Amino acid sequence: MKSQALRFNEIDFLRGIACLAVLVFHYFSRAPRAGWMQGVDYPAIELVARYGYLGVHLFFVISGFVILMSAHDATPRAFVASRVARLYPTLWVGATLTAGTAWLLGEGQFMVSMRDWLINLTMLAHWFDAPYVDGAYWSLGYELHFYIFVWVALRLGLMHRLPWLLVGWLAISAINAVKPMWPVQFWLNAKWAPFFVAGGVFYLIRTQGETLGRYALLAASFVLALIYALGDAAAQGTGPEAVALRPVVVGMVVTAVFGVFWMIASGRFTMRASAITFYAGALTYPVYVIHQFFGAMLFEQLRMALGSVPLAMALVVAAVAALAWAIHVGVERPLGKRLRRLLDTPRLEARMSSVG
Repeated sequence: MKSQALRFNEIDFLRGIACLAVLVFHYFSRAPRAGWMQGVDYPAIELVARYGYLGVHLFFVISGFVILMSAHDATPRAFVASRVARLYPTLWVGATLTAGTAWLLGEGQFMVSMRDWLINLTMLAHWFDAPYVDGAYWSLGYELHFYIFVWVALRLGLMHRLPWLLVGWLAISAINAVKPMWPVQFWLNAKWAPFFVAGGVFYLIRTQGETLGRYALLAASFVLALIYALGDAAAQGTGPEAVALRPVVVGMVVTAVFGVFWMIASGRFTMRASAITFYAGALTYPVYVIHQFFGAMLFEQLRMALGSVPLAMALVVAAVAALAWAIHVGVERPLGKRLRRLLDTPRLEARMSSVG
């Protein structure tokens, strides 16, 4: 069976949970602390929202699972076509919407130059040390690195050695945990490797079964994931936007991520297709690329116009969801299909079809 024919509804549900966690983190913790969303002061909500950044960690585990699934039996060309079609159209619209809004409103703290906007459209802003159009885009750069690794493995015919590739990547991550090295952290995703590797191992368990070796690799991923997550939590307790994070809570969230994924991988947790899983799968990425800076700018405009923080917040969430759906229907699906056909067609076949 081709992996492309598979659909894991429970994975789509987790996408929605991860996206919601990040949105809540930005709207009720990060943005108020940074002064982007004035008047948002809900201490009880913030005590929970401050941990929402861990939704990105869940995203990386999901990516490890889904990307290896999409690479199964795929050619290097088909893999590139699927990733470009999935990610770039939405990014182009989201980055343009955010940058354009900042230019229109003259929001200096969110404005980028035309050059930096164009660089962001490539998803390579971190390669050129360019500011992100939206702060949430940092994670897309590490996703892109992972895609490049998978493409190289496909190109070199190494996917049948996948377990050993995961072992090697995790070994690099372990070395970096002991002695951090910027080039390794940056180019080889050493800091995030435990999460991507865990997703890959969960995919192997789900599709090829449970083995002692896979559980050993999973255990190593879990330990390293905890080490890096706790290190990040400690680092967030310093600086101008410092927030106190309890290590036990961070550890519990990471453990919960691994636990839920183990239930999915082992078939102990399944979900039927539903409106929840459909919209979670469809809206997660568009919401992710537009919610933070664009949402903050829209909130401020609505707050000043309406004089109500709760109403402004509700309208921002509704607007982001509506725009995400419009992007999905009007851009992601039609343009994504065209890009995939264009990139996945060998040049000779394309030339012959155009002649015919």
